[in-house]
Amino acid sequence: MNSFAQQIEIPAEQYPFYSILEWKGMGAILFNRDPAGNMKKVNMTLVGNKPTNIWQQSFNPNGKDYHFISSENSRYVYFLDNLVPEEGKISLHQLNSAGNIKSTSVSLSSAIKKLGAFDLAEMQLMDIITTDKALVNVFRYHDTKAKKYIEFATFITHHNMLVYAAILGEVTDLNIKEGNFGQWKYIGFTDDQIYFAARDFQNKKKGWTVQNLTSKGVLTNSQFINGPSENFEFVEQVGVGANGKAILNNSTDSETATLIHHKNQFYMTGIMTEGTSKTVKLKQLAEGKWVDLTNFKFTPDKGKTSLQFGNYTLNEGIGCKINNVMIFLPYDATKKSSQNVFSARFNSNPSRFIVEDKKELFTVSLVDGTLYFDLSQLNKSGNVKFESIKK
Repeated sequence: MNSFAQQIEIPAEQYPFYSILEWKGMGAILFNRDPAGNMKKVNMTLVGNKPTNIWQQSFNPNGKDYHFISSENSRYVYFLDNLVPEEGKISLHQLNSAGNIKSTSVSLSSAIKKLGAFDLAEMQLMDIITTDKALVNVFRYHDTKAKKYIEFATFITHHNMLVYAAILGEVTDLNIKEGNFGQWKYIGFTDDQIYFAARDFQNKKKGWTVQNLTSKGVLTNSQFINGPSENFEFVEQVGVGANGKAILNNSTDSETATLIHHKNQFYMTGIMTEGTSKTVKLKQLAEGKWVDLTNFKFTPDKGKTSLQFGNYTLNEGIGCKINNVMIFLPYDATKKSSQNVFSARFNSNPSRFIVEDKKELFTVSLVDGTLYFDLSQLNKSGNVKFESIKK
């Protein structure tokens, strides 16, 4: 332990701690429950920048499993009993930063029906995201008779759990096949503006149509953003992080550059071939032009002709999953990019993108320092310890 480090010891609970998740910017959540399964209750302990735990809380999932949904800068995280609606409903446990929890069941089908003669049971769930004001679900319906896809979003407001819905747009099977058009996807949020985008082709220019809606599903703006001049490769888009897209792992969408919205700014990532290697690039839209920020050269896996590509949006930069590699591209061009071997742990421990040292440990980056935790302490009786190093 170095001279700037201190040890945080968390007392043992009735049951051993069996799991740990990162709430980015808040700390690490330790979980314990009855290993015999006689009690459903899950107990949580938040560890952060204090010498003891920050708070303790618990919830009762309907079954053994639950799904953690979290986003950068969201003040709420969720534990979902079911990702896909059952009889039009999802059961959830909402946790806010103060440690208050609210458990309820919410109907999505009633909000969808207000949009027309649509049946939620016939739709495919594509993504679930928590934003500053709402829990957002993205659904896709394939109208086989009309040969087109229609995309929807539902919004469950954090404050009062009211449900709203909106149609994002539609695209024909033929347009997708031709390659200039894409399907609607969530790309980010700022305050109560939630952004969605679809790859588009207008006035002989490639780019994206972007819509931002409020947490009540009200459209506030629609615009076309020109794409970069470079030709980026088509990749298979996958999910990364604590979101529905990563958990479901059911996307087979083929896309080129990926548009991202973060803190009122538009960014994009994409892959280009340069000689025998490939380069993943991060660009920012500034005064209508795409400006290079950072890039990283990598050698793709031998024998693989296609690339799976996903983004994890962080305050420090964009984490990119490329097949079995994780590459971090900082917004600040003076900071270096980095590469790690992909592990499912990245989805629940985003600080691993930005903390270079002690790669074998669970790591939480906080405003005033960094927490380190040895995962071998899990599933054992007794106290557990964190190392806290101040900046």
